[in-house]
Amino acid sequence: MNKIGARALRVAAISAASVALVVANTGSASAAQYNGICDAKEVCIYKHTYLNGPWIDHQYADPNYTNNTWTGGGYPSQGTNDEASSLDSWDTNWKVRFFTNAYYGGSWQTLGVYARANTVTYNDQYSSHCWNDGGVSGYAQCDF
Repeated sequence: MNKIGARALRVAAISAASVALVVANTGSASAAQYNGICDAKEVCIYKHTYLNGPWIDHQYADPNYTNNTWTGGGYPSQGTNDEASSLDSWDTNWKVRFFTNAYYGGSWQTLGVYARANTVTYNDQYSSHCWNDGGVSGYAQCDF
């Protein structure tokens, strides 16, 4: 192989390695709801106290847990409604409020910014949650 061909081959190999490196690193920068990982700007709900057992990760408000299932730690076919025993917020900007009824009704517990509740106030009773959104959602309960 001549010098030009060898150089072109080296440039192509370096370019391919650079593209592979960029592609490999693009997916980890943002949170992905329901992927079983508690990422930044998410809140994770655990079935058992002290962040044990299966969990579900939420990136957005959820007015009704009825059709939710655990995304991490097993039990993928079991529902999460009225099953929360501990909470873990990875959001560094907003508080999250958990409600005992769907559509932000009933009794509630507020979890602070980047906070954790190893035991919840209303064990096995939460059915919805929302972030403190300053009234954007239209639900007064989410403006706290």
